[in-house]
Amino acid sequence: MPVQRFRISPTCKSALFRAKRWFYSTFYTGVPAEVREENRKVWVNLAAKIVEEINKRNATEKPARLTINYETSPLKEFKPLSATIEIMEIKPLETLTIFTSKEEEKRRLKAELEELIKRAESLGLSLKDLE
Repeated sequence: MPVQRFRISPTCKSALFRAKRWFYSTFYTGVPAEVREENRKVWVNLAAKIVEEINKRNATEKPARLTINYETSPLKEFKPLSATIEIMEIKPLETLTIFTSKEEEKRRLKAELEELIKRAESLGLSLKDLE
């Protein structure tokens, strides 16, 4: 059973677009007309199911990888068996700030301290209250 596994795409929509390009270049171009139309109908049905599942999960803008398991005949008839959508989430694991000089680090700390003092004053706190 052939499997087409695509690279991770920035969005589910772009993953489906990549699969669409693969389908049309493989099972539509250079195929007899009667097989071509049947393949297109099968593809539209599969794509509609994929879109429906993605929309159920509000994942259209999340990164994803698509895998399609299918069968094919000597006439290049496309018979999809299943499609797997791996919906990803990109989030930072850790944030690091590296200063190039001590002066830059001092300037940044001073700015952060001034911001904290402003926030404390807006809450009605004084520096003595913070000790």
